[in-house]
Amino acid sequence: MNLTDYIKHHTKKLNDTLDSALPKEGVSPHTIHSAMRYSVFNGGKRLRPLITIAAAEYTGIPVDRIVYSLGAMIEMVHTYSLVHDDLPAMDNDDIRRGKPTVHRMFNEAIAILTGDALLTQAFELMGTIGTYKKNGDLTALLNEFTGALGSKGLVGGQVVDLEKKDVRVSEKDILFIHRNKTAALITFAAIAAPVFFKKQRSIADMRTYGQALGMAFQTGDDIVDYTDDAHEASIVSVLGIDGAKDLFYGYIEQAKKALRQKEEALYLIGICDWIKKGFNL
Repeated sequence: MNLTDYIKHHTKKLNDTLDSALPKEGVSPHTIHSAMRYSVFNGGKRLRPLITIAAAEYTGIPVDRIVYSLGAMIEMVHTYSLVHDDLPAMDNDDIRRGKPTVHRMFNEAIAILTGDALLTQAFELMGTIGTYKKNGDLTALLNEFTGALGSKGLVGGQVVDLEKKDVRVSEKDILFIHRNKTAALITFAAIAAPVFFKKQRSIADMRTYGQALGMAFQTGDDIVDYTDDAHEASIVSVLGIDGAKDLFYGYIEQAKKALRQKEEALYLIGICDWIKKGFNL
């Protein structure tokens, strides 16, 4: 299966899993469930759960409802972070993927609660995963998940990103933001299946892969979004366009080098190239 067909096939399965896991719009209270589904089914690429699927295959784990549930859980958390990131108190964005952001489509209070509900729903789905496979390492999965999301992960990266708006930033500051705000969840996506299925020999490779790919993704995003009068902390303002591009390509190669089983790594390598092509730097 080529990468395009691979993405299409698994995206459909992921969307079906998300559809089953999220409360229907007809369930009361209707507004919050409509907002949750609106945010999740708003045209995302499903990059993080696709990494989870490809990482499972790399480590010899069958892609079944457990792996799709892991991916759906990660996508819910990613969506929650975007809903909150778009809020007036954060980035104050009106458009996300060509559509009104949740606080514009509904209102600010519902947007806050939508993020809260999606985060909670992700943990509910994690509990379901534990019932699917009784001898899976749910404790290790939980520890990795909370570490990626909390004040030493995604939330911490968001805090420093907010604090560094409109001030001079160092390369150290930027890399901290990238490592926590973006790479932490992408890293978790890469290690989730091997952690839960106790594939100890594969976890280190997948962690290195996820960290490098996450750093590449945010570096590419900084380059594409950069403007001379930007208020956001950006790697481009520190290293310049050429330096940032060198960093981006270096991270992509670092991710690929982490994959020692080349035949099994076909789709993980393909995801690297998909990201590289997507940014078109």
